[in-house]
Amino acid sequence: MTKILLSFFLCIIFSTPGYNQDSKGISGIYFLRDVKDVSSAFNLKANYSFTFFYTIGNLTRTGSGRWSLENNSIIFSGRQQPPRPFKLFQGKKVNDNYITIQFTDENPDYIKDIQCILFTARGRQSIFTNKDGIAKFTKQEIDSIQVSSPLFPDKPYTFIPLNKIQNSFEFEFEKWIPEVFFNDFILSYAGNTLFGKHPVIAGNSFRYVKGN
Repeated sequence: MTKILLSFFLCIIFSTPGYNQDSKGISGIYFLRDVKDVSSAFNLKANYSFTFFYTIGNLTRTGSGRWSLENNSIIFSGRQQPPRPFKLFQGKKVNDNYITIQFTDENPDYIKDIQCILFTARGRQSIFTNKDGIAKFTKQEIDSIQVSSPLFPDKPYTFIPLNKIQNSFEFEFEKWIPEVFFNDFILSYAGNTLFGKHPVIAGNSFRYVKGN
């Protein structure tokens, strides 16, 4: 009778949705290798959920979601990313000869070295923000402003000013900007190693090795 009950119990465990022998064998922490000054890893859990972290300097970014196995690939998916990483705090007309783009945040590291690209009838112009989060261009009519932060390269943003007389724009970071989002992000799986892209760092040939 005991053997029958044990067999029944094991059958329930391994037939429960989200748990099987494949997920148990693959589950574990996969650490990014051979990237200087960066610490990053995927934690694949047996219930098909995962967490992710990426640390460089004083910045740590995290993400989470669900993973699945298809052939020899791991597919990562999570919640949908909100529409914009920055919000316009204020846009106004200033009586000077500049287009001023400014960023504000409680973290001073966020606002410096942001690439601001101005698209106008004259073409494309690029300036990086200073330590105060400010970039200044010669005054001209703007078609659009493209923004790229070195801390959040996966979150580029394009702003199209509707009021053409405005020449001063102040942006704030959305509070969720450190979060890393996954939308069918795919890594190859072989021999306790994941291969492919990184969610934040540019490139296609990264590897993540399962820890002991």
